Amino acid sequence: MLFNERYAISYINFNTGFIAIDHNEEEYIEEEPITGLVRGFSRLIGEESESLGLMQYKIRNSPHEFVIQWDSSYGVVIVAEDIRRMDEIVKYVKNSLYEINYNMLYEERY
Repeated sequence: MLFNERYAISYINFNTGFIAIDHNEEEYIEEEPITGLVRGFSRLIGEESESLGLMQYKIRNSPHEFVIQWDSSYGVVIVAEDIRRMDEIVKYVKNSLYEINYNMLYEERY
């Protein structure tokens, strides 16, 4: 359970490029957690999101290649397209989640 954060990394699989994202249930009365996360990354990067279908999204011109998607077992996940760069991507996601959680906290919903 998260208290102060909207999102946090809950599980990382460095072999598959799979990063599960936990979310604060109390924050999401009006929108789905994946929608808020995609919108947060989109605002952070300054680009639009692109739907790939089947609850999969990509942010245009992202500095790292990953897909944000809904997984029936884990919920919201980020899947790295190049697992050789997992360390970089995990660090980027961790720093981005901090920005989304705290520096966008007082802005309108992303």
